[in-house]
Amino acid sequence: MAGRLFTRLATLAVIAFAVIVFPQQPASAHLPSSAAAATAGLAASLCSVEEWQVDPGGCVKRLPEVVGARATCLNPPPPDTPDSGLGGWFAQRPPESKRPGFVGRYTTSGYAGYAYTTYDIGCAQTLMHPDYKFENTVANGEFMAAVGVIGAANALRERAWDPGTMWGWADPLVEQATKSVYQRVFTVFGGVTLAIVGIYLLWRSRQAQMSLAMTTAGWAILVMVVVTALAAWPVQSARIADSALVTSLTSVHNAVGPPAQTTPADECPLPNPDACVDHRSPALRASDTAVDTMLYRNWLRGMLGSADSVTAQKYGYALYVARTFTWEELQDARSSPQSRDELIRDKADEWMRIAEQIKTEDPEAYQYLQGTNGMERIGAGFIALLSALMFAMFDLTASLLVLLGFLIFRWAVIAAPIIGTVGILRPASGGFRRLTHSVVAALFNIVVFGTGAAIYLHAVDLIMNTPTIPGWLQVVLVLLCGIVGWLLLRPYRRITQLGGKDPLAAIAAGGLFQRRAARQAEAAAAAVAATPTDPGRVPAVAADRPAPRVELRADPPLDGRVTAGDPGPDTPRAGGAPAPPEPRLPEQPTRRIPERTGEGWSEPATVEAGFALYRPGRSPVTTVEPAARPGRVEAGGEQ
Repeated sequence: MAGRLFTRLATLAVIAFAVIVFPQQPASAHLPSSAAAATAGLAASLCSVEEWQVDPGGCVKRLPEVVGARATCLNPPPPDTPDSGLGGWFAQRPPESKRPGFVGRYTTSGYAGYAYTTYDIGCAQTLMHPDYKFENTVANGEFMAAVGVIGAANALRERAWDPGTMWGWADPLVEQATKSVYQRVFTVFGGVTLAIVGIYLLWRSRQAQMSLAMTTAGWAILVMVVVTALAAWPVQSARIADSALVTSLTSVHNAVGPPAQTTPADECPLPNPDACVDHRSPALRASDTAVDTMLYRNWLRGMLGSADSVTAQKYGYALYVARTFTWEELQDARSSPQSRDELIRDKADEWMRIAEQIKTEDPEAYQYLQGTNGMERIGAGFIALLSALMFAMFDLTASLLVLLGFLIFRWAVIAAPIIGTVGILRPASGGFRRLTHSVVAALFNIVVFGTGAAIYLHAVDLIMNTPTIPGWLQVVLVLLCGIVGWLLLRPYRRITQLGGKDPLAAIAAGGLFQRRAARQAEAAAAAVAATPTDPGRVPAVAADRPAPRVELRADPPLDGRVTAGDPGPDTPRAGGAPAPPEPRLPEQPTRRIPERTGEGWSEPATVEAGFALYRPGRSPVTTVEPAARPGRVEAGGEQ
């Protein structure tokens, strides 16, 4: 018994000594030396988050290849083209994509890649669950509509802010139409109008109205100079206005819009410093921002479960590159079928490498990549569609008004000789003035809505790129910002100003004060119409006091006779019953007043009582109490 106990204690002592002296080695120590070295080398060769965002292609090459049966079982999605889908109807390759420099996903790949597919489901099971296919189909339909809305907004904005490209086709029309109208209308009928102006000046000069005559002559000269200048340089006039307004819009967007992503030459990590310069126009920067915030981030939510996780920041853009063709790659693929097949194989290999790395690092994100979380993809597509609609409501309206502003300039150049033919005569210059007001209103609309669109887009960018704001609240904030833009800028009122209303007066007065002034003017006009006044008399202002009481019953005359307007006691009243007799006052006694003859007095005619009589030399003044209306007769006066 003692021997056994000693043996067990010795065994435990040896084991404890072995554990202390020879600690447990990690699992990699039991692997072959070549496998352990490969694992350590792979961990050391992986890129950081910043490296993945700068050079995703170089980082993908560091990942191990997928070979053997695993590669045969997997089915990577084929790459999409930049002009595919509903958004491809609005897509056009921007010139900045051909130059080295900082560009966005929209500049390089258009609207490609914003769709979902299943992946690595057939390797785990023989049949795919029918819900997976249906849910991905619904999510793809939502993204197709969202891409179409954003594509329409981007296309209209890019054309509205680039009048040289949008209206270049109209330059021959503007030049030919303006010169033809000037030669056939203004030069022929303008002489007749000038003769009328001369007769009008002679007639005014006979009335000694020299200031009015000089104003009429100066107006005629001004209209002739303006029309002649526009007819001589019609296209140049429109282009001068375009360049001035485009310069203003560029300055505004550089100040308040999405800024240019230019990196100084001394801080550029790339060997070519020109590759760190942002050559994009303000409209193209706005399109890149809209696509990134509305489409790309929501696509990442359905592809990897989040747009702000470490996995999404490292592998999201690399997955997008493996899923899409760039404009340059598309050109090469369409020019050579062999190059197309090679590009498809390379992108499929990149997709599988990235997917295997995501499966190792983040299994939860890999489930989203497989497409098994279909309802989450439907939710991401719905948020993308809703946010796109909320964004496009204001952005499309602003672009439309800017587009109309540049179009009005060209139509004003063509219409100036026609309207100016009559507008030379100042009393008949209403049409020319309305044309001028339309041009000024178009100028204000371009500046105001260009600035509003820049501020709104910058606000949307901040809202959608703030990780602490949930998705539903982001959509609500985008909608509220658009509503505020509508309330402040009033697009409908701006459109009505294009019809010839004075934009300066409307801006100076403001909407609320203008409506209040209009209501006050209508009330004053109604009061003047209701109150008859003399032609040269200014209507008196009513005092702030209660209205006088109107007596409906007229008093009978003092002598008891019925006058006109008094129906009398026997006249039937309302209801058929005769009115009660009115009480009559008792007759007052009369006194005989002597008339003055010579030095004395004689009896006058009968006078009603109630007068004060004065008898000099006889008695003091006799005062008689008035019966109805008091009166006074002086001595010696006629009654």
